[in-house]
Amino acid sequence: MNRRSRAALAAAIGAVLVVPLGITATTASWSDIEWTHGEPIGTGVLDCEDGTMLDTRSRGTFLAGEVFGVSLDDVAELEEMRLTVESGGGATPRPGNAIDLGSPPPSHTYANPFDVDALDIVGVDLTGFAVALPGAALGAASQWTQGATNGRAVGASGLVNDSGGILVSETAPGSQYPQPATIDLTGLLPTITGLDEAVLEVGAVAARSQLDGCAALQEQVWGVAPTQAVVHRDYGIAGLGVVLDAPAVAALTGAVTTAVGDLDTAVGALVGQSGLIAQNLRTNLALAVPGVVAAGMAGDVAITGLDLSATVSPLLDLTLSGDGFAIDLANARILVDVERLTGPLNDAGPNTELLLDAGVINDIVAEAGVLLDDWAGDVTDALRAAIRDARLGIDLTTSVSAAGYTLATVRLGLDATIGQVLDGDATIGVTLSDQPTGLIVGTINVALAALELPTLSSILSVLGGSGGALTTVLANLLTTELMDRVTSLGATLSALSAPVVEVLSDVLNALPTVVSLMVNVQPDQEGAPPGSSFVAGGPRSTAEYTITALRLGLADVAVPEDFAHILFATGSAGPVSLP
Repeated sequence: MNRRSRAALAAAIGAVLVVPLGITATTASWSDIEWTHGEPIGTGVLDCEDGTMLDTRSRGTFLAGEVFGVSLDDVAELEEMRLTVESGGGATPRPGNAIDLGSPPPSHTYANPFDVDALDIVGVDLTGFAVALPGAALGAASQWTQGATNGRAVGASGLVNDSGGILVSETAPGSQYPQPATIDLTGLLPTITGLDEAVLEVGAVAARSQLDGCAALQEQVWGVAPTQAVVHRDYGIAGLGVVLDAPAVAALTGAVTTAVGDLDTAVGALVGQSGLIAQNLRTNLALAVPGVVAAGMAGDVAITGLDLSATVSPLLDLTLSGDGFAIDLANARILVDVERLTGPLNDAGPNTELLLDAGVINDIVAEAGVLLDDWAGDVTDALRAAIRDARLGIDLTTSVSAAGYTLATVRLGLDATIGQVLDGDATIGVTLSDQPTGLIVGTINVALAALELPTLSSILSVLGGSGGALTTVLANLLTTELMDRVTSLGATLSALSAPVVEVLSDVLNALPTVVSLMVNVQPDQEGAPPGSSFVAGGPRSTAEYTITALRLGLADVAVPEDFAHILFATGSAGPVSLP
């Protein structure tokens, strides 16, 4: 593998581990299993009811794995919790400074919280471990062990309480879980246009393994069948998701913001006594009678009750939710629920690999396109409605003249919504004043006739009846300057939606080539992933029973056989041995 590929894969193991609050422990109680065999077999009689003296081992490991042949176990601050209890009653925890939680004899219970401040791994942030849990004496991500000379052994890790009980629950509200762990997949994916970063998010996890070693040895060595299971393994995963930071999403909201800015500029250009509305009305008022000249406008044109930024702001902050995915417009992200792509995370059989369903991927991609089209329609509809509801006030005055004579003062007035103007339900009022009277009228008519213009009375009649024509001019201007811009935005959003859908499609289709997901990993069971190991049972000892909540396999697309893996939340119980 080349240096660049190794660097990309190394960067992909970054994680931010988090803690749920206020969750009730769901671990089952442990009932005693006690056996007495009357006849000696081998070296003697194993009595599980009283005075049994066995050696036990247990282990809890929250984060482990291997990258380029280097085990994360070698990182001191990630040191797992191991406990050995000798048949004579002595307990040896590792690390030596593990917390003794105290237990009634013959049990010993220890936990090893992480030293967050001392942790120094590039791309790994474990500060979330410091959050306390209700009913827990430790930090959030705990590694917990228990062993007893009667052969009982328990190992747990992850979000567990001070009794080793699993705190991850499918019924816990999402608000109780802080930020999840994150694994950066960007360097492993092929180059995808419109994508900045792809991150796999791992929600709260926990695993627990418990073993009644005495009952197991009764069955294994003496052939006495137990009345109930001697091994119990359980795990929990709060959620798995893929988060895509996509400039393609930002382009959508950016286009709306730009369009709103352009509309605000257009509104500003329309209003005022020198704005486009006043200029167009003045020009068309003069055009009503060729040869008539209209002076500059006095007064004002105002559009009120229009705040386009406030109109679109809620739409730009939306998260468009589909079946198993969401498009977060405010943060320019696409969120995908892996469980929707693969099936249930919890209650799976041992060594269940989560496989992405191609049909589900196609459904998600198709639905994303529909959601974006609907959103674009909502944006343009909201802008149109806001513009139509805005109030347009016109109060303008000008004087008209011809043949060197002032013919009248014309006042134009309107108070209506823009929608009323566009629908033809409002008309500009035209009021004439200061018309010439007396002998001067004859003189004006002679001058007008010389220029082949209508008489004064005819001109005034046309001007007085020009309100409808001027309203049509106004409606056309509002359509061009405002409504057509909204229509253009709709076309732009439609074009920009396609790259968002392509980002989602490209990532989901490439995902199986760069990451493998396995839950309920049990090395002693069929289908265990490569590299899994456990201690097998012997003539005088049980096997080691391990469970890992989640295994992530990360593969370099350039060299598929070059593989790394990360294990989240491992609990191990056993071996339990005869002394």
